[in-house]
Amino acid sequence: METNYRVYAYTDSNLQVALLALFSDLMYRFPNLVVGIISRESVRQALKSGITAEQIVSFLRQHAHPECYKELPVLPPTIADQIKLWAIERDRFNFNEGVLYNQFLSQADFEVLKNYAQELGVLVWHNPPRRTMVVTKNGHDDVKRFWKKHSKGSM
Repeated sequence: METNYRVYAYTDSNLQVALLALFSDLMYRFPNLVVGIISRESVRQALKSGITAEQIVSFLRQHAHPECYKELPVLPPTIADQIKLWAIERDRFNFNEGVLYNQFLSQADFEVLKNYAQELGVLVWHNPPRRTMVVTKNGHDDVKRFWKKHSKGSM
């Protein structure tokens, strides 16, 4: 493994080549040498397939050339850290379906509905200055029903 993310595998084992291809882009294949490169996209693809960053790093450490074991760390720290950062990057967002509520006629109307959604535990996000809020898709029917009752009662 080089610090430029190139991987050199001195093997003729189809299994090891297939394992390497799970998290790297293979560039060259010779009878006893495979050259690949680890990229953000190749790691993302591996993560989508259920392979963890720790498994990738562990595989690279376990299959390092014997010369690499003479100095520690076996794997360049920048490589291990970057693979882990790419994994963390993928997990930093949580996507949830929701319903957007906006165009409230008054701040009071916004507050009433926001408070109701909050009590139900279905409020995902809100922005009081803009009178905008998002509720979960599952909570939308209850909030809508409440709003219809409330708006009829205030007329």
